[in-house]
Amino acid sequence: MRKICLIYTGGTIGMRQNVNGKLAPVDFEELRKNIPALRLLPIELEVKTMDRPLDSSEMDPTVWADLATEIYGLHDLFDGFVVLHGTDTMAFTASALSFMLRGLKKPVIITGSQLPVGVLRTDAVENLLSALEFAAMEESGTAVIQEVCIYFEYKLYRGNRSYKRSSNEFNAFSSPNFPSLAESGVRMTVHKELLWRSSKTKLELHKGFSNDVGVVTLYPGLNFNALQVQPNWRILLLRTFGAGNAPNSPDFIEFLSRCSDNGTVIVNTSQCVSGAVVHGLYDSSSALERFNVLSAKDMTFESALVKAMLLLSESEDLREFGIKFSSSLAGELTE
Repeated sequence: MRKICLIYTGGTIGMRQNVNGKLAPVDFEELRKNIPALRLLPIELEVKTMDRPLDSSEMDPTVWADLATEIYGLHDLFDGFVVLHGTDTMAFTASALSFMLRGLKKPVIITGSQLPVGVLRTDAVENLLSALEFAAMEESGTAVIQEVCIYFEYKLYRGNRSYKRSSNEFNAFSSPNFPSLAESGVRMTVHKELLWRSSKTKLELHKGFSNDVGVVTLYPGLNFNALQVQPNWRILLLRTFGAGNAPNSPDFIEFLSRCSDNGTVIVNTSQCVSGAVVHGLYDSSSALERFNVLSAKDMTFESALVKAMLLLSESEDLREFGIKFSSSLAGELTE
């Protein structure tokens, strides 16, 4: 019998109305009462809960570090992990765990729900039960899934390829630049040729994050002269248009020059959720090329941001940062 660790962090899946009529997290025992089918699964289930269940909008790098440290410490004691998490920042957490737990040989599957578990039409039961089944899946004693994933509405996605696409549909997540790894229907179908396999032989824990990463989103009419370059910006994610396009206006070029003088490395990440940044495809990206801007390629914004924060904490060498950022650490980009 496979032994699975269920880590409860909070989120809609375990919420109910408080005295003010607002949804607020409750402890896991309240959630367990509403899913009696948990007892029917052919797995040995052990539950760990955070000291205080969180709304996912309260997630931050310190919580990611605590979560990764918990999984790292329990890694040899369990066959897989399922993390219950709020949907709003689930993609950020999935990306973070995929980069923090390098060399993973067991599943870490993150799931949640759009409706609380006690609500009649809740999606919580199917999401949780199927996530546990995928986490317990094995062949000859070896885990089938060996990466950080998000399971939602009958599909298993690579965590660092996913983003939240809807706040009111059960089909809340999508992976626009990489196919789903598996589907849950009458049968549970896994696309084994798509699964990530780390070349590392030993699990490594990386849990540092730098706050010296900024984000600027371009929009028509943005006043670049009024945009201040922050002294602590070592990395700036520039959210551009389309395939990585930006204006060639003098004030934008002057902004790029101020970033360069500040020692800030710029990463070009598109506002489009599907497709990739391609420098030089359009003339409108020529200004970026002159300043040796890095391309986020086909990474999601969530993945690119978290990866930048983590890599910057590991080394102050910005050349080394550029090499690692442009390479795949856990299947987050197409090389």
